[in-house]
Amino acid sequence: MKHCPWFVSLYGGHSREYCDHASDMLSDMIEKAIERGMVVYGISEHAPRYEEHYVYPEERVMGWTLAKIQNDFEKYAEDSRRYVEDFGKRIMLLRAFEIEVAPRAYYIERMTSLRQTHAFDYMVGSVHYVNDRLFDHRDMFGDVVREMGGIEKMVLTYYEQLVEMVLALKPEVVAHLDVYRKYAGNVPELESAAVKGAAQEALEAVRQVNAILDVNTGAYRKGLTTPYPAPWIIKAARERGIAFCFGDDSHCCADVGSGIDRARDYLLENGVSSIRVWKREKGKLGTDEVPLR
Repeated sequence: MKHCPWFVSLYGGHSREYCDHASDMLSDMIEKAIERGMVVYGISEHAPRYEEHYVYPEERVMGWTLAKIQNDFEKYAEDSRRYVEDFGKRIMLLRAFEIEVAPRAYYIERMTSLRQTHAFDYMVGSVHYVNDRLFDHRDMFGDVVREMGGIEKMVLTYYEQLVEMVLALKPEVVAHLDVYRKYAGNVPELESAAVKGAAQEALEAVRQVNAILDVNTGAYRKGLTTPYPAPWIIKAARERGIAFCFGDDSHCCADVGSGIDRARDYLLENGVSSIRVWKREKGKLGTDEVPLR
């Protein structure tokens, strides 16, 4: 796999310096990407949050505050800029950040301002909350499902808010489109006609803004047999002409590049023959189509 043109991740690089649930230093993770022969490594720390109810339970236990979260992000923006210079001769390192909530007007303004102020290469769009409740958490998922009136209703709301996020902020990469599979289990509601219709609307939003769909190998580490998104979503996205990329969703050195070889086979099995990769050449960003064979 070393130096294969498709051995690329555009989403990951969460590190313990800036993220409570990561375990290694960012510089060590970049070194691991180089050691494993990654061609392009996009780091995309979580965006700062500005309201108390967005603070994670673990962060509260650790005594984290909104001010700390915001200051840590500013440090990430500064450190990542330096790492691009420090590691630039050994790997193409890209700087991004991950949006996590369905935006209100003030949030759109702040995310746009962060991108411009810190000259990030791109944004990763994701949704971890429905109706301002964190569902991407083992201890909270069941409560959110019950409050929403069942898994199908929760997923439908999730897709509605994902569409809102994509159209409002136009992220270049959309991450783990069906991340709700992490804790939902293999229930038929996840492929109901209503859910499939809502997912199609989300894919149409992705297509409209010309975003790349993340094929996220973090699902393998959660015990799932396929990455995010599921095969039927891959097929629907391919039929719309949506491009794909790999994301290792790394939170430690062991995660860096993990599962990308399996995800390549997965895409090929589902009729996808190339991925799209962001690259920086002569100081300018652009994309390349990279064959998987």
